[in-house]
Amino acid sequence: MTTHGSSRLRWTGTALSLAGVLTFALNVALTPALQADVPFAESAASTAFLWRQALSAVTAVLLLFGALGVHLRHSERAGRFGLIAFLVATVGSALLLAQEWNQVFFVRDLAVRAPDLLNELDGEDALSLSDLGALISFTVFSLGWIALAAAALRGRAFARMGPLLVIAGFFVTPILGAALPGVLGVILGNGVLGAGWFVMGREVSRAEGAPSLVWRR
Repeated sequence: MTTHGSSRLRWTGTALSLAGVLTFALNVALTPALQADVPFAESAASTAFLWRQALSAVTAVLLLFGALGVHLRHSERAGRFGLIAFLVATVGSALLLAQEWNQVFFVRDLAVRAPDLLNELDGEDALSLSDLGALISFTVFSLGWIALAAAALRGRAFARMGPLLVIAGFFVTPILGAALPGVLGVILGNGVLGAGWFVMGREVSRAEGAPSLVWRR
């Protein structure tokens, strides 16, 4: 394995680990600061909202690099399923970045300049194009990362704990969010997900080299 390949894996692994840390940290520090009992525009105009969505955008960027590292780590064993999972996870992370970017530079600006309009849009019962875009983004992102973690398990290039935590995180977050009071469930669920990304990132960082972007039967 080449030194260049090792460096590439190390940096993508570091990115994935940082994404895991940020996922947990921003939910612990900033999610509770968002007021749930006020109109959405008031919450979106807050400094906590700005920082949370900005850090979420940074996390999405880190996940883009992290997905590459995961695939490079096990591409020789991943097969066609692994390659498709990597592509979907990459597209999903890019869509998440676009969503968070929109929250920072458009939604918050609208909350400051035209709060009544934002509250009116948020209060509509029908599914808006904005809601549909967010739903597509979250669905592709979740399915992509669940599939990528499953491919990592299937290829046996990773210890089981990291991929299992990632898969579990996507399922337990909505369950705990509905079962526990306030944002406690969201924090715990994202803690599981973040831990999975952190563990997988550490494994990628410790790999000795990077194979090419190929799939094999």
